[in-house]
Amino acid sequence: MASYNVSRKNLIAVAIGVVVAIVFALYGVQNGFSYREVILGAAATIGLVVVFGGEFGIVFGFVLWALTLALGHRTVEITKNLVIHPSEILLWLLLVCAFAQRRLLETSRLRVPWWLLLLMPFWALGWWPMIAGGADWDKMLNEFRNFLLLIPLMIVAAVVLYRQKSWRPLLLAFFLASTWIAFMGVVEYWFPNVATYFPAFIHAAKPEATADGFLRAQFSFYGGAHATFICVMAVPFCFAILSWWPQWYARAAAVLAAALQLLAIYIGGYRSLWVVVLLQVVCACMLRFRKHGVAIAVLSLIVGVGGYQFIPNTTERAMTTIAALRWQPVDHSAQDRQDRAVGALDEAISNPIGQGWASAGWVHSDFLQVAVNLGILPALIFLAGYLLTLHRLFGKTRICLRLGEDADLALGLLLAFLAAGEHLAVQGVEVLPQLALPVWFVWALVEVWLRQKSAAPEIAYDYAPANFYPIAGVQ
Repeated sequence: MASYNVSRKNLIAVAIGVVVAIVFALYGVQNGFSYREVILGAAATIGLVVVFGGEFGIVFGFVLWALTLALGHRTVEITKNLVIHPSEILLWLLLVCAFAQRRLLETSRLRVPWWLLLLMPFWALGWWPMIAGGADWDKMLNEFRNFLLLIPLMIVAAVVLYRQKSWRPLLLAFFLASTWIAFMGVVEYWFPNVATYFPAFIHAAKPEATADGFLRAQFSFYGGAHATFICVMAVPFCFAILSWWPQWYARAAAVLAAALQLLAIYIGGYRSLWVVVLLQVVCACMLRFRKHGVAIAVLSLIVGVGGYQFIPNTTERAMTTIAALRWQPVDHSAQDRQDRAVGALDEAISNPIGQGWASAGWVHSDFLQVAVNLGILPALIFLAGYLLTLHRLFGKTRICLRLGEDADLALGLLLAFLAAGEHLAVQGVEVLPQLALPVWFVWALVEVWLRQKSAAPEIAYDYAPANFYPIAGVQ
């Protein structure tokens, strides 16, 4: 497979971007810029590299886009009900630049999934309350936009990942963004006084006690404990990183980062995420026990035992988790989620054609939210799209594990996609772009990888650091 070289034009674009960043940083230090102004300045710098960097700029921009997922709730407010995340702006810019590179579009085997094509007419029909008047256009646009972002993400991912060597920096950036989120959450949890040193970035860092007495981390740097939604999707890519960088120090850093992310998930206190991690551990041990199973089990045990020793009322938290899974909630949070789910199901049955965008509120389940907003049929299409993609991914993963072909990457994608499904089913991410984009990112990675494996089943790709080119003859 052909590779691209960094041309003089690319280097000039990067050099200009670096100079602009340095000048902006120095000016910001002297004039006391806020974090919003810093973000806008950084976005402008990235934009220079993306626009003038050609194909290299698109790849570079998409890697940086993965890092912007760590910005959390640092958004630009348009109206009270509509905010813009910096990653959205960068994503649309990448899409425009990708279309400007016609050769990339022709060679990327771009294809929109069937279920997404079937959903698009319902996206348009979801605006019907605007005809009658009285609807809040910004609330409707907020939810519509979060689904629409999946399209440019699919396109840009297909263009960038057409070259196999782009997988490594992209997934590493996603893993690093999650590690940073975890690190900041853990620091805030055990050293809440850190907020006094960074008052513009950290607020209310002191852990909050739940009804069962469990002390939950605030992740105020990100904007809430839902920061761990990213961690549970990123930590499975540790397998691929361990195989891509075999040096002992790189592997030690990857394992430490994975442990940090697991600890962040633990102190985040989301019981559903605990269940997902348990499911991921069981799945990984069953599919890849010979190579990674024991290490995974030991690492999870260390994090779990350590958390049990230093975080109070862990047992009580686990018991409320079991009660919620049995559909017999014993605390207000679980009861509220159950009530919202039941109420959304009743509304969907009463109005099977949907009530329009943003009519459901936030029911903590995107499948149910789509059923209320757009109708039962599009909800079933959405659910079928996920389940069939999961089925295809599971089948390809088993084949790769059996043949030793992209085994670690395949396993990481499968475990991350399981976590993405949990977010869609019991969390609800379509209400905010910072929650939806990481889920769509994982889904886009899965779609691109499945398409690549289906297009060239007879070719295996060497993902070792020194060689990212096809190896012929691997069966």
